[in-house]
Amino acid sequence: MTDLEKKTDEIFALQSIFDKNLRQFDENQYEILIDFDLVTPLTIEYEDQTSIVEYLPPFSLLVQYHDEYPSHFPPTFVLSCFYFSKSNLQKLCQKLDKYPFVEGEVCVYEWINLIKLEVDRKLIMENKEEEEEEEEGDPRALNGYSSETAKKIFQYLVQYNADQFHKRIQVCSICDNCIRGIDCIRLHRCQHYYCQSCLQDYIRMTLKNGQFGERIHCPQNQCHQALLPTEIRQILRDDQLYERYERLTLQQGLESMDDIVWCPKCQMAVLVDNSDDNLAMCDQCRYIFCKKCKELFHSQTICPKDYIIQQLEKESYSTTVPQSELSFRREQKIQEYDQKVLATIAKVEQRSRTTIEANLAEQKYRQLVIPRSEGQALLESVLNAERMELLNTQPCPKCHVQIEKNGGCSHMYCTRCNHSFLWERQDKPATVKNISLLFKFMKNSEKMEPLQEEVKQATKSAANSKISIDNRSAIGSAIVSRVKQCPNKSCKKFIVKVNRDNWIVCDGCRRQFCFLCEQKIVSTDHYVRKCERYTSL
Repeated sequence: MTDLEKKTDEIFALQSIFDKNLRQFDENQYEILIDFDLVTPLTIEYEDQTSIVEYLPPFSLLVQYHDEYPSHFPPTFVLSCFYFSKSNLQKLCQKLDKYPFVEGEVCVYEWINLIKLEVDRKLIMENKEEEEEEEEGDPRALNGYSSETAKKIFQYLVQYNADQFHKRIQVCSICDNCIRGIDCIRLHRCQHYYCQSCLQDYIRMTLKNGQFGERIHCPQNQCHQALLPTEIRQILRDDQLYERYERLTLQQGLESMDDIVWCPKCQMAVLVDNSDDNLAMCDQCRYIFCKKCKELFHSQTICPKDYIIQQLEKESYSTTVPQSELSFRREQKIQEYDQKVLATIAKVEQRSRTTIEANLAEQKYRQLVIPRSEGQALLESVLNAERMELLNTQPCPKCHVQIEKNGGCSHMYCTRCNHSFLWERQDKPATVKNISLLFKFMKNSEKMEPLQEEVKQATKSAANSKISIDNRSAIGSAIVSRVKQCPNKSCKKFIVKVNRDNWIVCDGCRRQFCFLCEQKIVSTDHYVRKCERYTSL
């Protein structure tokens, strides 16, 4: 085959590969625009700015054939790229010169692959003048790069990457739906992207679970980058919900400051100094209170907290009472307190035993088969949820966050959503599946030994690697009533309901489903038409 035939065949093959990206000027000269399909995202840097891109503008390779190609020598070429510096282009020309040329074999396609490999690395926009001498300059390296244009080139590459992303079809990492890139939301800090509806549901659920500010992370597994406030506003598209997010974030920041206390009357932040004076006055409601005990300011009397501290110090450093006597008195007080607690527990157990047995007998039989390896973690999750019900808590009627009442009148104020409400008086104790079991757990939170006998009675071996749990025992009923499997057939992870919200998000596959009917949820319409959103067990 002659040189002319080989060159003709090479041009024909390149045209079939690059199509519109190949432009032929005559029989011996053509230009190829090389697009980069980056296998991994490319990092570009300019001074202290860094960006990750997946798409780059094409690279120009101008090829000029001669009579002795490919029989003896490779063709001549010109490289052109506006975002490569002159020195980098010259180095690339030198690598093409050193590429092993086989006489009689065409080489342009191998050159193109070499160029792609060299660009698929970190790209640094240098902001300094290059010392170039004309005799050392390579005329085959053409570019418009300079230290003055480096910043504009960096910004252009970032914008070009965003434009290309918007034009192409992307796959949401949560729902796996194929959507246009322009309909996706790409997170600035980690560059992960999702569809609008998935991110909106994720943030709403996160806010309702009490997470806000830097606690709202990217949904991607192992990604701990927090979402920017501007991204959260763009995703939510709800001014009221975003105002709540800003308010809670501000409150979290204020709570971490030592010179900020909260007014016990209107819950506004009050700036205090570090002096010994305990006086604090709220600028909003003009309430004057003690910044230590939060009670009405007592100018003529010592603060109760300071008094307790002083008494403890006097008792500890007393010279009239031996240290052994002080230790004995403390142990005696602790024992008396423990006896009172045990007596109270015994009374509660006696009253609730009959009720518990009656409730177990009335329940519809249910059985749960779980892997033996997940049994311990599942038990701890259930016990934590049951223990929360033992506390003196009620949900806020507006945001449904559990609030504990530790004294005072029945007028309550939710610090999460600023909603005021009256505490509902409960004449009867809350229904707890196994109150004695939970008391044991609360007293022995670091060790699970006191529960082993109850666990053995509730669980049965279904196979070597699995255990079976039914609701015919107290702890079995507590587990079965709180545990559901994710309805996603490819996931089937066991989910524990820990609050009153029936809108469940699987932490394994991010599937959203209803705890009551186990159907997939795509909007709040499900709880308007079919099930109740918030229910107790």
